Amino acid sequence: MVEPISTSAARPRIARPGEDAGLPVQGSAVGVASAAVPPSAGDSVTLSQTAQALPEELKGGPPMDLTIVARIKEAIAEGRYPIDLEKITDSLFENYMELVS
Repeated sequence: MVEPISTSAARPRIARPGEDAGLPVQGSAVGVASAAVPPSAGDSVTLSQTAQALPEELKGGPPMDLTIVARIKEAIAEGRYPIDLEKITDSLFENYMELVS
């Protein structure tokens, strides 16, 4: 059974960018770095050899046939690709049910 959507006041409201959410914001715009906190010139990131190595499956390229993908994209653009909305809806609902259970 699907639970009804609740508009309970117990959940905190998420402010949209530019709205005052009651939290202190540095700078004049949300998401803009403040001039009072300059970025550190010494920051750096390094990856281990393990992180840099590709798994064997990916060394030959992406795990899909790009020519088939291109043909499907072309068929969709031209309106020749059959779309079964009922099958898509059923699949989405099944995936949703797996997530919530």
